[in-house]
Amino acid sequence: MSVEIHALANVMWHATEADWFEYKRGSQLHYFRFPPLYQKIARDGVRVFFEKEGPSSKRRQRQIDDPVLREKVRKKLQKVIDRGYIVEAGISLKSLIKFFPVPKGDDDIRIVYDATANELNEAVWVPSFWLPTVETMLRSLEPDSYMLDRDIGEQFLNFPLHETVWAYTGLDLGPITDESSSDDSSSRWYHWVRCLMGFSPSPYIAVKMTLICEEMARGDRHDLDNPFHWAHIRLNMPGTPDYNPTQPWISKLRQDGRVAADVFTFVDDERVTGPDEDLTWKAGHHLACIQAYLGIQDAARKLRRCSKTPGAWAGSVVHILSEIGVCVLTSPEKWEKLKGILEKWLTRIERGDKELDHKELLKDRGFLVYVTRTYPAMVPYLKGFHLTIESWRGGRDKDGWKLKSSTSDASEEQETPLAHEDFDEVFEAAALEHKLQEELDEEKEVSPCYAPADGVTESVPRFRDDLIALTNLSNFESPPLRVVRGKVVFTALYGFGDASKKGFGSTTSREGGKVHYRIGVWGKDAEDESSNYRELRNLVEAAEEEARKGNLSNTEFFLFTDNLTAESCFHKGNSSSKLLHELVLRLRILEVQHSVIIHVIHVSGKRMMAQGTDACSRGSFLEGVMAGEDMFSFIDLSKDAIERQPSVLDWIRSWTGIDDLSPLSVDEWFDKGHGVTGGAPSEDSHGIWIPHHKRAGNTHLWTPPPAIADVALEELLKARHKRHDTSHIIVIPRLMTPRWRRLFNKALATWKSAAAGGHGKETA
Repeated sequence: MSVEIHALANVMWHATEADWFEYKRGSQLHYFRFPPLYQKIARDGVRVFFEKEGPSSKRRQRQIDDPVLREKVRKKLQKVIDRGYIVEAGISLKSLIKFFPVPKGDDDIRIVYDATANELNEAVWVPSFWLPTVETMLRSLEPDSYMLDRDIGEQFLNFPLHETVWAYTGLDLGPITDESSSDDSSSRWYHWVRCLMGFSPSPYIAVKMTLICEEMARGDRHDLDNPFHWAHIRLNMPGTPDYNPTQPWISKLRQDGRVAADVFTFVDDERVTGPDEDLTWKAGHHLACIQAYLGIQDAARKLRRCSKTPGAWAGSVVHILSEIGVCVLTSPEKWEKLKGILEKWLTRIERGDKELDHKELLKDRGFLVYVTRTYPAMVPYLKGFHLTIESWRGGRDKDGWKLKSSTSDASEEQETPLAHEDFDEVFEAAALEHKLQEELDEEKEVSPCYAPADGVTESVPRFRDDLIALTNLSNFESPPLRVVRGKVVFTALYGFGDASKKGFGSTTSREGGKVHYRIGVWGKDAEDESSNYRELRNLVEAAEEEARKGNLSNTEFFLFTDNLTAESCFHKGNSSSKLLHELVLRLRILEVQHSVIIHVIHVSGKRMMAQGTDACSRGSFLEGVMAGEDMFSFIDLSKDAIERQPSVLDWIRSWTGIDDLSPLSVDEWFDKGHGVTGGAPSEDSHGIWIPHHKRAGNTHLWTPPPAIADVALEELLKARHKRHDTSHIIVIPRLMTPRWRRLFNKALATWKSAAAGGHGKETA
């Protein structure tokens, strides 16, 4: 009861000290207004996972000699004390966190609290979690859409820090707040009771609580007065005869047929989207009202008006232009900085520098990851940065790759989409790191937790090639527009390519069901190269021929191959072969030069034979599309696993022991998959819709088609972030894996791969 009374008293104190314009004494979560499932963590904080005993360092805080700087620091600390985010130590502190000021503008400072220095971050484990990207947000946009930006105030500080961590978050304020007590700093010891910037679990906790708030803000989707109302899901998947490249592959639609309003939050940056200006504004206002109802601060001073051309969000700028459509670009400032970073490192490499500054590489990689989310064609060529940054570690070959076990074949011919998968985690970690550094100071360098003792790392051979590729792809004076969905006539083109030892062939769809074919024999320059090279070169040359004929402008080109390495190289750039590297670069340059969206998709050899391109490469025109069969009959990116093989459902039921287990419908991905069973207005005078949740221990089965498997996995990851008491099973046909493999590996602890009719292979 004392915990409850103390919590209620805190809520009342923070609320009475606020006015219409400012949270003068900060805020406290109104935990009793949260859904019952989440009230305890809203009151007490999300439990932090300790992997080992917490730190015991109690080194004194360093004195600041400059009286002007010391006074600035004192005022900043006093503000946090006045808001009750840190409190006088009424408990036995086990460790102290160091803090220090960094410049903010010309005459201001920020305080950085370093939970790494006292080894607190090393003692805790933080689950991986999902953050939206610009690609996530783009699904909600069409040429008539509007966007609105809001910001959560004091994001981390909104949320309570669990009491098991308090003792390790002590602060020695004596040398700062009271000079006379500098010889006995313990008289001025405080500790944190809120999630602090610099504590590694803080982003995980803040995002978890923000997702719970979003669940309430979205409200009852069936309520026509709800700004976030939606009635059904529209599927528009490639490979179907009525596929429309000007529309998203999956959309929430309102009762009136327009795309529904939605919200996406990257840490504390909120982007609200809607089908018109009025509804977008109402959705943003509703979101802010729900946050205030729950005790989460809305930074109204950062509100930006509804616009088709807003500023940056999650590292990208999205513009909806009347003459073009939905486009993505980065800001001119970031574009110039990107080019400057590339020029700097390429100059050093070409003058022969081998030992490079590890900290500087880390900082630059964080920025590049943040910016290249806008331009996916560039992402594979960040691999040189990753490998160079990690080359100081042991257990790597001369090219920087992790050495495999002696029983593993590391040859190019054996590469799979899982090769070097560990670097995928680097992308999100680096982007989040850059976002958090921007919150402190754009130019601030934070020492990495793990780094070489001498501070240098050695360049890997491919670093130069990747820098050249990135330089070529960024060889534009101003940031290029990447058209996502155009207003002009936009068409989908489908092609299959296959190559043998002696010859090659490709087939490409044309309007009216016609098929164009390309056939030939290899010259001496390709005869002695690997099958991977011949397969990928055939795809590249088929695409280049289409470009020369003017068929690629404003086109979405789906290229199918039965070579796994070709798909993997295109999407990840992870081959050590220089020849394959150069071929992929040619495809990426085509994308930029011709405003074409290229998808390289691996299919089975049996499908390639049935489709007819395998026979075409050997000079036969009597099979598949060459014999008049429909191209779409060989492209089934819109079918889920159970549609393809109904016995899969019986197989899953057999080992789960759940006889009535049924797949979630696509509509149910967004509510039932999150454990939401409905809802009702709150019992207070506000009548806010409160979601109802399933009991713990339920199991959900997800069976998305491969074209939208990434959407299902994103929803699954959000559901798991909010609650861990529900089991999830997801079954995906092994098609378009580069779109969803990273999310798949992040979401699941155990997975099985199985051929139709097989028993599967389990992997932990």
